[in-house]
Amino acid sequence: MRDIPHISRFDDRVVLVTGAASGIGRASAIAFAELGASLSLVDKDAAGLADTTAAIAASGARVLQIVADVTEVDEVAEMVTRTVVELGGLDVAHNNAGVAGPYLPLADYPEEDFERVLAVDLVAVWRCMKHELAHMRRQRKGAIVNTSSMLGVAGMPDNSAYAAAKHGVHGLTKCAALENGAAGIRVNAVAPGVTRTAMTSAVSDELLHRVPMQRIADADEVAAAVVWLASDAASYVTGSILVVDGGYLA
Repeated sequence: MRDIPHISRFDDRVVLVTGAASGIGRASAIAFAELGASLSLVDKDAAGLADTTAAIAASGARVLQIVADVTEVDEVAEMVTRTVVELGGLDVAHNNAGVAGPYLPLADYPEEDFERVLAVDLVAVWRCMKHELAHMRRQRKGAIVNTSSMLGVAGMPDNSAYAAAKHGVHGLTKCAALENGAAGIRVNAVAPGVTRTAMTSAVSDELLHRVPMQRIADADEVAAAVVWLASDAASYVTGSILVVDGGYLA
């Protein structure tokens, strides 16, 4: 029988993480570093990137910091190129950068806010994958994990833009998995529930009461799912959406 590996180390692998300055991106960067990966950390927030780098310094990991905006075509292309050139490759990408947008009824949602949420949470994920896959297809291997949300599976009142974007991420993830499986590339998404990050600082008691585990997730709990999806332990997993929501959708 084929040996089934536990979560493997990432020695000699290069991992790119967007939205790495805080929250789930920061947690996943730390987790990958502790498992031996070389890290390419991307965010608009230069100070936050420096803090994440400092947090993983003890691991001795190689770290490349790239201040970039994932809504800018040239900056995304450059972040992938710099990662490959300066770190020697690209084995794993965690496309995590995102914004929440305002909480308003669909009929009252401002055009500019709706467009911004889709630009960051959906179009930028497509853009990142486009450039990441171009490299991974040449080397015929790789793993991509997109950060989605439980709202990629269900709806929520007053959160139409975010839910629409995350539903779209699921479609992108599945299409990319179908298109690239034969090239040795796996593409999956993690769909967190309510997670302790700056984006969810205003979580209501009513929402928490609907979580069977009666608490919100820590970012490192979601990061553990990201690492598993990217690891050899998930070698036959592609096109999947891993919901990490404390049972909310059950």
